[in-house]
Amino acid sequence: MDDRSGLTVDGYTLLARLGEGGAGSVYRARGGGGEIVALKMFDPAIARNPNMRERFDREARALNGLDHPHLIRMLDYGLFEGTPYLVMELLEGVPLDRLLESRELEPMMALDLGVQVVAALAHAHSKGVLHRDLKPANVFVAVLPGGLLHPKLLDFGLARFQDRERWGSHATLTEEGTILGTPTYMAPEQGFGARTDERSDVYSAGVLLFELLTRRPPFVAQSRSSLVRAHALEPPPDPSEVRPELVLTEELRSVLSVALAKRGRDRYPDAVALLRALQDLPTPAAWTSPAA
Repeated sequence: MDDRSGLTVDGYTLLARLGEGGAGSVYRARGGGGEIVALKMFDPAIARNPNMRERFDREARALNGLDHPHLIRMLDYGLFEGTPYLVMELLEGVPLDRLLESRELEPMMALDLGVQVVAALAHAHSKGVLHRDLKPANVFVAVLPGGLLHPKLLDFGLARFQDRERWGSHATLTEEGTILGTPTYMAPEQGFGARTDERSDVYSAGVLLFELLTRRPPFVAQSRSSLVRAHALEPPPDPSEVRPELVLTEELRSVLSVALAKRGRDRYPDAVALLRALQDLPTPAAWTSPAA
């Protein structure tokens, strides 16, 4: 997509392109009142695709119906010359995947970061919204004064709405058999195109927690099919085998085991229950062995 910096979109002046993806670009923009925001705009060619247009509309509906300190805040939504756009708060920081590549997190800090992400997911589930693509690249981390990390969950473009009464007739836009998401973080049923629900997000949250604590996801493979098979059939490795100096309480091990259960019925029913289990953990629940 061409860089559209300098363009004015319904009163928002695009100052500089911050990033570009397969569907469009995100710009630093200035609103009519001088406020600095992030404006996400679809590529005009992609916007003509009705399926992609539905995906963009879905993200707007999801963000508009959610309000949580660890969820990105949407400020405006509209169409400009037939192309949809979202206006969101401008986040200063780095995506979680880049943070994990550049910095080694102390286990309790990593766990606290994960709990905050799960809290955001729990809020979405409480409003009838699934994320379906929870992964470090979709978590943005700001560093607050004192070195505190403040994550925000974003990118609800693959969201599914479970509450038809709240969200209306477009609650479901994909049919069973459609595979959406990122294989490294997909629940077994998601990898096979079966119906997903809150428990699928819980599994992805379990993968994220495992990676935060051990510095790598539970399953690593070169091909999509190998990852799907591993999630479906292979038991997750012991976290301490992946990171030998890591020590976890039995309570935390149990939480990870339930979140990463192969069958949905064996997992926490939703992120609200997962969050409650994490908040009930003894402190500290994870640390590194001085002897390591």
